[in-house]
Amino acid sequence: MSFWSYLADRAVPLLVRAVALAFVALVMSVYGVEGAVVAFVCGVLVLAAFVALVLDWLHRRGFYQQISDALDSLDETYLATELVERPHFLEGELFFDALDRESKAMRDRLAAARHRQREYREYVETWVHEIKTPIAAAHLVAHNNPSPEVDAMDAEVGEIEGYVEQALYYSRGTSLDRDFQIREVALSEVVRDALRHKARTLIGARVTPELVDLDVTVRTDPKWLSFVIGQVLVNAAKYRADGEGRGHVRIFAERDETGLDSWVTRLAIADDGVGMPASDVGRAFDKGFTGENGRRFARSTGMGLYLVRKLCAKMGVDAWLESEEGVGTTVYLSFPDMVDRA
Repeated sequence: MSFWSYLADRAVPLLVRAVALAFVALVMSVYGVEGAVVAFVCGVLVLAAFVALVLDWLHRRGFYQQISDALDSLDETYLATELVERPHFLEGELFFDALDRESKAMRDRLAAARHRQREYREYVETWVHEIKTPIAAAHLVAHNNPSPEVDAMDAEVGEIEGYVEQALYYSRGTSLDRDFQIREVALSEVVRDALRHKARTLIGARVTPELVDLDVTVRTDPKWLSFVIGQVLVNAAKYRADGEGRGHVRIFAERDETGLDSWVTRLAIADDGVGMPASDVGRAFDKGFTGENGRRFARSTGMGLYLVRKLCAKMGVDAWLESEEGVGTTVYLSFPDMVDRA
């Protein structure tokens, strides 16, 4: 709060005081008081009023500056009253009390919302774990009763299993503290784990993986990274190029120096599928975005790549892709602060 804005806020009382002072000077002059005395008295009154205004402004300015600084420094602005002392002037007390009541109400609403979100997440996780039992039983029944029809049904059950897995990771993605551990892992082991989980999907789509230069160590959560890689592999299978030949997905790692003793490891997953139209590339990671390929070639929820970027961001991993229609798509995962090659 500047001094000029403070004066503007008190324009009316200042005007009234000025009129009163002029009236007093006029009365003194009418009663024969010398002009020098009138000027002296008016000067003292003006000076006293000015000093009082400055002191009052400084007193209030400290409080309002604290409020402004707290609001600028906080992401959760409703916590501003936690950083500001209660003032000692009436207007400030009323303002502080009103702001504090709203702050407490907001904290209560947020606590209730977080409680509901936690309960919903726990329900989804419980449901996912329960649904895995009948899914596993269905796979077992299909394995023991091989036939073209049963194999087709088993493939559909596999699709269901993939969507259930997406639901689990989407639910956990809002709170990784319960199931999230960053540690050093061999990138080759994580990639092979993802390939094992998606082997049925890749075989069914006639897509052959090729692993190159994966003998590196990265810091990440292996289970979450395996899921992320699996989502990219599913896309490679979904959008395989038409034709009777086999498709390929090449998985390789590169290391680049980004500064003095600073390195990044990039994992690339490159397929030779249909590729994306240039207009879709920039939106590929948007939630629910299916694009032209999602409508033409496969059933798509638009959640796979969205989860890839969301979970990578929480692990401190950069994710992006390059794609050319008719040539293929390459998804990159960049891991900072890596250790040297094993």
